[in-house]
Amino acid sequence: MPSLFDADTRDTILERVGRLAPDRKPRWGRFTAPEMICHVSSGLRQGLGELESGPPSGLLAHAPLNWLVIHVLPWPQGKGQSPPEFLATRPTTWHADVNRLRDLIRRFSARGPSAKWPASRVFGGISGRSWGVLQHKHLDYHLCQFGV
Repeated sequence: MPSLFDADTRDTILERVGRLAPDRKPRWGRFTAPEMICHVSSGLRQGLGELESGPPSGLLAHAPLNWLVIHVLPWPQGKGQSPPEFLATRPTTWHADVNRLRDLIRRFSARGPSAKWPASRVFGGISGRSWGVLQHKHLDYHLCQFGV
């Protein structure tokens, strides 16, 4: 599985982020492009320990289902439920929000899979390797949502 810890994968994601525009329409779902940028940034911030979140809960917070959803199963379009804290950050300016996202991607990637990682709000206690796959999958999902 692709991971944000792989430099080529990270650079591809950064290049795709650069092709986004604030007025780009989604193929599915309710996010605007600026809202999506804030949403995926929240996921990275939670992984870096910079976003306070509630405890893991629900079926996805337990093995082996969490591993299957992160590493194997495709995510259905427009069916996911985000924790409220991943929807709370409101867009500011496009340039500032995109630059913040790029910085988060780089800092997240620089930590590497062997770093100590917090429990995921959605997936519970997961390995560093799973964090890298999860964040790539999350970013890829939403970039595809906007056709980039």
